[in-house]
Amino acid sequence: MKRIRASVIQPLLPDDDVAERHGWTSVEDPFDTELDHEKVFFNEYLTLAMRVDRWVVPGPLLKAHLREAEEKLLEKKSLERLGRKAKADLKVMVLKKLRRQLVPVTKSYDLVWNVNDGVAFFFSHSNKTHELVQELFERTFKLRLLVESPGTAADRRGLVAEEQRAFAALEATSLATMEVAS
Repeated sequence: MKRIRASVIQPLLPDDDVAERHGWTSVEDPFDTELDHEKVFFNEYLTLAMRVDRWVVPGPLLKAHLREAEEKLLEKKSLERLGRKAKADLKVMVLKKLRRQLVPVTKSYDLVWNVNDGVAFFFSHSNKTHELVQELFERTFKLRLLVESPGTAADRRGLVAEEQRAFAALEATSLATMEVAS
């Protein structure tokens, strides 16, 4: 529980230098970060949600505010144009100002781990999300996740020698073909 609590999501703040943050929350409520044994364990199952918070500032909104801030700065300093560094600094300032008026986009993904069987189920099709949960899981539990495959399932089942030989002799079979329309 100590390691889980250490990996609970920390809310994004407008002045943070990061645009995205992830961490554990309750599977029942993605805004519940006060995790205890009763919220995490159900019999032999450990259940958590990985919440991902991300700042999303719409491009046209950023562009309009950036143009307005640039015009004010040019007028204030009596300049004709801003240098690259000044523009970059201005963009950071405008982004932080806009973040104070917005809330981060929040997504939550459930993870269920049968600690007796050693099998974890994670519900997402996104490769990026898989990488995030794998990194968070490994950092929290100091265990490496393996993607389920026929080989890992066979290893987990504990095949006898004859079954291992039969499994090793299997060849991949295509169950579908893709036809190209002419």
